[in-house]
Amino acid sequence: MTRSLGLFAEVALIGVLVCVASAPLVTSLGAVAAGSVLLGELLDGGPTPTARRFVSLLGRALRDPVALLVPAVLLAVGAVDVVALLGGVPGGPLIGLALLAVSVVVVRGAARWMPGASWAVLLADPLPLRDWRGSALVAAALVVLAIVVVQAPAFVVLAPGLLVLSTAAVARRRAR
Repeated sequence: MTRSLGLFAEVALIGVLVCVASAPLVTSLGAVAAGSVLLGELLDGGPTPTARRFVSLLGRALRDPVALLVPAVLLAVGAVDVVALLGGVPGGPLIGLALLAVSVVVVRGAARWMPGASWAVLLADPLPLRDWRGSALVAAALVVLAIVVVQAPAFVVLAPGLLVLSTAAVARRRAR
């Protein structure tokens, strides 16, 4: 199997694992973090991702209560935003933009998580503000993936892997 086809298959596997682990929604932050670690190990020449390694990383990522609280808060704010938009409340689109900005911070924090790291420290890091270009790229990835999933719901299984890949690409572009 060629290297690029192998990478596609491994990103697809990571996407499926992240998607399944994110099904309860409150576990999504830990799932993205575990997927990011797996992808980082793969890109650094490490072992092929496995479900066993993913589950181990997921458990470690979810030990910190912040990892469960943040997605719950984002979900609640998102529900309020949908109600505001459907009700024609002024400011509904602004809530959506704020939610996108917070989601970028959270996703970029999850991409930097390593076992033993503190979620509070990762999410408080001003990197997304310092690297606004990278944050714009992650925001674009989130918007594009949302549009793709709305247009073709079957892609919901692969979208998390593509999100993990895009955040890894943004992080690695800074390292060069």
